[in-house]
Amino acid sequence: MRKIATATILGIALIYGCIQGSMWQYDRYQVRHANNELIKDNTKKPSLTEAQLLNLGKNEVAWRLVELKGSFLPEKELLLRNRYHDGKYGFGVVTLFKSDSGILYWVDRGWVIAGATAQTPPITQKVTTERTSIIARIRVEDIENQIKGSVFAAPGVASNQLQKWNSQEQVSTSNVYLDLLSSDVKEFTPKVPAMLPEISDGPHLAYSFQWLIFALLVVLAWFLVVREERKAQTEKL
Repeated sequence: MRKIATATILGIALIYGCIQGSMWQYDRYQVRHANNELIKDNTKKPSLTEAQLLNLGKNEVAWRLVELKGSFLPEKELLLRNRYHDGKYGFGVVTLFKSDSGILYWVDRGWVIAGATAQTPPITQKVTTERTSIIARIRVEDIENQIKGSVFAAPGVASNQLQKWNSQEQVSTSNVYLDLLSSDVKEFTPKVPAMLPEISDGPHLAYSFQWLIFALLVVLAWFLVVREERKAQTEKL
């Protein structure tokens, strides 16, 4: 009986863990699926004006295009390490943009390939303070989460926290950031713009079912243990 009791307690614990794992994976699937649907829906919608961007909710503006007029601030630029394109290592170029309304936006100006050596800086597309009209994709995620783990490779910037960088540089930026797609100044249009995330639900739903299968296997194992233990007890009698 002790063996059956032990197997039962262990089985309950394992089944509970499997169900929790299944629910966690299913929750991840739902979040990713909802985000994919949001991307597909919003990328079909017309572009926004800055006024609309400021007055609509996050889910209403996420991944949509916006047209802004203003100027880049090239002295406020960051290079983000660990960015890849077609399997090649490089940097992401993030530059501050000041719209005509006076609002500051971090703008991802795309990818550039790394220099020949670690000491060789990458060659970036230069921007000036020339007034320009840009078309960009709206990203509503916290930009710090997007660049977490990256090391800023900008002169005089040692922190890996954008909020701290903002504080040090005495700037206050919009709570959204932008992926630059084009500019009426051709030299500003990125050669390798930031891409949309891959539209895929990933393996989470399959993993969710996999955890349920594990739970069924635990039940089967418990049944076999109980059967063998009762058989052994019967033989002793």
